[in-house]
This record gives sequence, C-alpha cells and structure tokens, in this order.
Amino acid sequence: MPSGTDSRWRRRRSVGLLLVLIVLINLAVNPWLARYRSLIVMSGYDWWFERKSLAHDAGVHVSMPLADGGLYPRLITYNSDAAMSGWLDAPVRFTVDFSFGDFAPWQGHSVIFDPADELYGSYVGAYYLQGLAGPLTTRQVELVAEFDQRVLALPALGLAAADAEFEVLARSGGQSVAFAGRQWVSHEARLRTNCPDHSPGGFSVTDLQFGRPPATAAHYPSCEMAARIDVTYLPEPDLTIGLFIMAASTETVDRLSDQVVRRAELVER
Repeated sequence: MPSGTDSRWRRRRSVGLLLVLIVLINLAVNPWLARYRSLIVMSGYDWWFERKSLAHDAGVHVSMPLADGGLYPRLITYNSDAAMSGWLDAPVRFTVDFSFGDFAPWQGHSVIFDPADELYGSYVGAYYLQGLAGPLTTRQVELVAEFDQRVLALPALGLAAADAEFEVLARSGGQSVAFAGRQWVSHEARLRTNCPDHSPGGFSVTDLQFGRPPATAAHYPSCEMAARIDVTYLPEPDLTIGLFIMAASTETVDRLSDQVVRRAELVER
C-alpha cells in the first residue's frame, strides 16, 4: 500500500495538474485573455518566420518603440519572396514586419476592429526588399504597399484578394528626412481600401492573432486611409527598407510617425 507521503504527493500532483488544465482552458477560450493568447501564439509564429527572413539574412532589422504608440507590443514577421517576385515581375526577396492597434483592456479583440478607436484599421511596420539592384521608384513603393494590403493583410483578415480594394486617391512625397542614422525619402498618400470590421463566422486562425471580431452589420467596408512610407536603400546588400504607417487620419499618421517610426533604430549584426 502507498505510504502517507506518496498519497499526499499524488493528491498535490493531481491538484497541480487540474490547476494547469484550468489555466490552459481559460487561456484557450476566455475572451478576456485574448491578448495574452495572441502574444503566446504569435511569439512562436514570429520566431519561425524571423529566422528565415530577409532581415535576418541581411544582418539588419528595425526596432520600434511600439508600446509608445498604443500598438501591439511586437513586430510580426512574414516572408513572401515568391508572391512578391510574381507581383513585381522580378526575382526578389521580401519580408514584412508589422504591428497593429493593441487590445483594449479586457477586450477579446484588437482595436483594429473598432471604428471608434483612433487605431481602427491601422498598421505600422517595416518592409525589406532585395533584388531590384537600386532604389525603388515611387511607383514601385506603391506596388509594394498595394501587395501588402491586398495580398497579405486583408486576406489574413478573411477578405479574398480578388475582392480587396486599393486605390491611391492622392499622393505627395520625395521629401528627405533624417533619422536612425540614415537619410530616408518620405512618401505620403491618401488611399481607398477596405477596413477590417466584419462579423465572425466560425473559428479562424487569425482570431488567435487579432482576437475574435465583434458582431457588426459592416462587411469589410470601403474607407479612406492616410499612409506614409519612409524609404532608405543600402547599396551593398541591395536592400530597401521601408517604414510604413496606415491609419484613418493624417493626425494619427503624424502621431505614430513622431512616437514610433521616426524613433526607430536600425540594428545591425
């Protein structure tokens, strides 16, 4: 027969396992824990893609003070060499690192879905492009931004690329700005595209990242957004880096530029 010590140890182990199970179930389904669930899942996702990214291989990456802008506290990496090569009709490598509006306290979703929030539909991040043997033209900058929104960002939220809008309504740019130890060319635009709010159907993998969107009568509504991309070119690795912001207003773009993007650092190995 088991000793009293063995019995107590088994009871404690059973209680411990039960508590762990309760915690895991809550983490998996409790909407109040959506932000923590997202951070755990996306940390593993980002680790997998980052180690194969262009930024990793080039030995340079962008670090941004995301929390200062009310953004999700990590840049998420995605690599899309083949699709971008087809898009630009040239053999290139392409990586995007991106963040979005953070989760409001005790909410089951990112504020990216909330039309009343300043960061509704917003993204901030970095593009890395290699293989064009020179700096990007203004048209190529727009093509990269269109690819990201129509082929990557909106389909990730459940809207097919064929149904996604992207139209440049107005553009300006060519201004030179200095930050992060380099000169950048700043491009600005007003866009018509789709905003992300939609009623959820069944479970979607992207619910793990953004949380489950709230029910709404809207279905990826057409909306106007402001955008800015600051671009620099590193000749030796033939590497273009573009730091981008898309938000509902120019005031929000300016704020995110001041608080996040133009306080970025280029970290080289």
